[in-house]
Amino acid sequence: MADTYSNYLKVVFVAEDLLEMSDAILHSNCFTVQHFHYESRRNHNIRTGITLHNEESPVLDCTIRINAPDCGRQLLEHIQDPMQNTYTFLFNATFKPTGRLEDYEDAMVASGCIVDIMEEFTSGKEEQMLMHIKLLLNSITFIGKESNLLMVV
Repeated sequence: MADTYSNYLKVVFVAEDLLEMSDAILHSNCFTVQHFHYESRRNHNIRTGITLHNEESPVLDCTIRINAPDCGRQLLEHIQDPMQNTYTFLFNATFKPTGRLEDYEDAMVASGCIVDIMEEFTSGKEEQMLMHIKLLLNSITFIGKESNLLMVV
């Protein structure tokens, strides 16, 4: 497990499926997450104890920082695909000198369709590009690296 260097989680976003290609994730394809949020509600039948499915799909909102416009262009082309895709959020990830993923504390793999993208560009002393993304979720898989336990929501 990666060492925790602070009480503040450092999260990176990559438009790839960690479950399928964990050894192929490159640092150059990762983007810093500024914010993410989603809510998922499930109802239970009190008499039977059975979990009922949601009538509406949850939406994951996230804001990522793009380091260079070229990186943003490549990501934008990928996420504008109207088909369902898989995106990975890595918590406290570390990378090898070669740039490949070495370790992470936890991960969240979100599968769904992008329903809204907003770009924000700030120029000045330090140029910054943010991308605000809304993902209509089909599933979320939480991965605890230490125990290798998967929890699908």
